Amino acid sequence: MRPGHRLPAPEAFIFDLDGTLTIPQLDFDKIRQDMGIPEGPILEQLECLDAEAAALARKALERHEEKAASTAVLQPGARRVLSELRRRNHPTAILTRNSRLSLDTVLELHQLEVDASLSREEAAIKPSPEPVLLLCEKMGVDPAKTYVIGDYIFDIESARNAGAVSVLLLNSKNSMFSEQADLKIANLMEILDFPN
Repeated sequence: MRPGHRLPAPEAFIFDLDGTLTIPQLDFDKIRQDMGIPEGPILEQLECLDAEAAALARKALERHEEKAASTAVLQPGARRVLSELRRRNHPTAILTRNSRLSLDTVLELHQLEVDASLSREEAAIKPSPEPVLLLCEKMGVDPAKTYVIGDYIFDIESARNAGAVSVLLLNSKNSMFSEQADLKIANLMEILDFPN
C-alpha cells in the first residue's frame, strides 16, 4: 500500500484477463514480429499503420489471441475467488485489451460468471480510466471502493486514473511496477483476505 494511503473496504472487483485470471500465454515479441510493428504497446502501434497494413496486422493479432484464448489455463484460485466474491455479494467484472471474441472464448471455455465485461472494441483501452468507470457504472458501484486487479502498468494507471484501488498480481517480470500499485499480491487467493 502507498504510504499514508488508507484504502476503503472493497465493494467490487475488476480483473484483467490475460496474465491475471489466466496464465499468460501471449508471446508479445512474436506477435509484434507477425504484425510487422516495432517495440511498444501493440494496440497503440496499430494506430500508426496505414489502413491496409493495420488490417493485416489486426488479423495476425487476432490469430494469436484466439489461439491463446482457446487453450487458456486459469490462474490458481481464479475460479474459487470469483465464486467466493459472488457468494459475498461483491460484483465482479473483466476488463481486457483483448478482443471480445477471445474474451468470450475464455468465459465459455471455463464457464466463468462475472457481472460485466469489456473488451477493446467496447470502450477506450487501458490505461484510460473510461473502461473502469463504465464497469463501475454497470455494476452500480463507487470507483473509490472498486479494486482493479492486473499484472501490468496499464492496469494500475487505468485504476488510478479512475479513482479506483489498483492491485498488482506479481509475477517474475513485473516487480518494477509494484511501487505504483496501491496493493500487491502474490496470488489471487489473497483477495479473499481483503477486509470486507
